[in-house]
Amino acid sequence: MARRRYVVKTRVKFMIAMLVIGYFLVTYVQQELRIREQHAKMEHLKQQIEQVEELNAELERQIEYTKSEEYIEKVARECFGWVKKGEIKFIEKKK
Repeated sequence: MARRRYVVKTRVKFMIAMLVIGYFLVTYVQQELRIREQHAKMEHLKQQIEQVEELNAELERQIEYTKSEEYIEKVARECFGWVKKGEIKFIEKKK
């Protein structure tokens, strides 16, 4: 019994090569799109971090200001109507 040898034609080889190349090309493009999407998300998150850090710094400045004598005096005068010794407080009549 003679064995049959299958001969793969050049067209079939070319088609298989094209399919493999196509598969890798599609996979590459998908990965590239995912990478770009991740970079965009990273940039957005970096901007959010910067904004939160600025807000945090502002809040820290406000906290330090509330501990100052100047702030305590301001609140005492505005909210409670307090005056220092020797000062005269003028009250306007409401019409």
